[in-house]
Amino acid sequence: FYIIDLGDAVAKYNLWKKLFPEAIPHYAVKCNDDPGLLATFASLGIGFDCASKGEIAMVKDLGVASDRIIYANPCKQKSHIKYAKDQGVMLMT
Repeated sequence: FYIIDLGDAVAKYNLWKKLFPEAIPHYAVKCNDDPGLLATFASLGIGFDCASKGEIAMVKDLGVASDRIIYANPCKQKSHIKYAKDQGVMLMT
């Protein structure tokens, strides 16, 4: 099991923004897709690095705008690329 200190995550994000004010961080959902963590990051305006259709759906369900999502997976299925496009996700690696 994981123990997540959301206050610490928020403090680290605030430090990041202080040190790199023009950088826009994107959290890789595959690292930890805990709903509370994702909701906290979504509320802070953090972008998301999604590696699958399911991850895109997960962050979209949190109300995250498509322009804050990067579809990043080295092996993309054609149906997942179409889904990303249909969801308005226009950035991918």
